[in-house]
Amino acid sequence: MNEALPLLLMFFGGVMLAALYLSSLWFTVKHIQHTEKPVFWLIISLTLRMLLLLTAFYFILKFGHWGHLLAALAGFVALRIASTRRIRHQLSAWGFAKEKRI
Repeated sequence: MNEALPLLLMFFGGVMLAALYLSSLWFTVKHIQHTEKPVFWLIISLTLRMLLLLTAFYFILKFGHWGHLLAALAGFVALRIASTRRIRHQLSAWGFAKEKRI
């Protein structure tokens, strides 16, 4: 039980990181069409999102151990998969054609 609580907290920390990362990506995609220099803002957004994510993973690994990092990565990937499925389901409900897979 002593080991499970920190891993669970790291998992939910990874979920929160993914929520922040994906919401900032969504914000960028929605607002990029209204800017004069979209490439500049895409690069700035990518740089800030990566800086946040890599800094958080670095501190998790520095003050924890590899199990904490794996738990945070699992939370990040779990939310990413869930949000991708949700968006894909919404797009199919709106009538967008599915891409042909090779």
